[in-house]
Amino acid sequence: MESLEHLPVEDANRIKNAYEFEKSLRARPSVTEDSFYTVSGETASCGPGTLLKVEEDTDTSLYTLPPNVSMSRFVYQSATSDGSLVPVSAYVLWPYVARQHQNGLPTVAWAHGTSGVFNECAPSNNKFLWHQFQMPFQLVLNGYVIIATDYAGLGLSMDANGKPIVHEYLTGPAHANDIFYSIIAARHAFPKLSEEFVAVGTSQGGTAAWAFAQKLAREPMPGHLGTVVFHPVTRLLDHAEAPIMPLALVMSAPSLVAKYPDFQLQDIFTTQGVEYITRMEGLKGSNAVLFALPSDFQILKSGWRGNKFVQTHSQYSAAGRQSFSGPLLIIQGGDDPLISADITTAAVHETAEMFPSASIEYHLLPGVSHDAAMYGSLYLLMDWIAARFSGQPTKEGLIGQTAKPTRPEFSQQRDANWFIQRKTEVWQSF
Repeated sequence: MESLEHLPVEDANRIKNAYEFEKSLRARPSVTEDSFYTVSGETASCGPGTLLKVEEDTDTSLYTLPPNVSMSRFVYQSATSDGSLVPVSAYVLWPYVARQHQNGLPTVAWAHGTSGVFNECAPSNNKFLWHQFQMPFQLVLNGYVIIATDYAGLGLSMDANGKPIVHEYLTGPAHANDIFYSIIAARHAFPKLSEEFVAVGTSQGGTAAWAFAQKLAREPMPGHLGTVVFHPVTRLLDHAEAPIMPLALVMSAPSLVAKYPDFQLQDIFTTQGVEYITRMEGLKGSNAVLFALPSDFQILKSGWRGNKFVQTHSQYSAAGRQSFSGPLLIIQGGDDPLISADITTAAVHETAEMFPSASIEYHLLPGVSHDAAMYGSLYLLMDWIAARFSGQPTKEGLIGQTAKPTRPEFSQQRDANWFIQRKTEVWQSF
């Protein structure tokens, strides 16, 4: 691996192990070896929402799905934040038996959290679809059909003209387009889907889902029943002091360079920070590789937050404080080390004050961390989604609730201390 040259042996070995671990979680060795993640030149001018290809029955033996769950994959045309056409991959999860709904199979549009920023980071080529029982498996086991975009740049690496696709990390309008057009394309691919749907997103996907609700205020979509948002990045600069911010900007770097031609990495990154980005781009790894890379140095230059391109991007990509199509359910862990509960709470209250007739329900979960919020609020989420499909009305204004745990925080399992692995022996079932 050229990207590991000149690194201490201990660091290089740690990164290699992380890289091999990530490879072991891929359904196929590489998206570059799967023709599904390509499009022909003749699709270049197809409009957003066009279904470009569909694989109705994906080989589930390549994945670690719950029993009786089926999977499909499709590629569709979306649009970048500047409106350029871009092909995007997605998957569909099918329950064994769907919930009864008079207008077709009830659908949830799922927006995933950060999986990386390169083509190999597509959840559709991850054995457990990245978030496994955190959310997509839970939703499908509860009888909903799941439409899940990979986001542009994750999966397909080239557009129909052979131009590289850059993933616009944490760019809400771009991700909103990917959700919006995945739903349209999925309806074309599978007419038995209900027109009615709920959108759900977490972390990066929380930003995406909130931005999607904002897009729907400008471009209504028939059948939208509501949106669920977990711990979103509301405005990038609001999180300037967060420990994760240097890595968030590292992952945003390819998008910033592509979107703002006058932006230079050296404007905000130190020499070591630029080297970090170069290694990351060379490895094209996901989160395990990202966190395995040495980062015990200053990545960002002082004064980086005053950079005009960062400021423009933070404002343009914002979720919250804008008109949206409701209702909206927002869930935030009170002890989230990545997304400050105070920042989310402020965004929720300011949005509610700006749009007092809008329906917002906000749940704060004391002592709960980032991904754990999806487990801690599962029954609340499922009840809320079921109520939307049953036609129950929501109240105008903000309803805020702070959860009351059944047991004290010290006695709870804080985060998952496990991951899903494929069974290779019969005895591993026991």
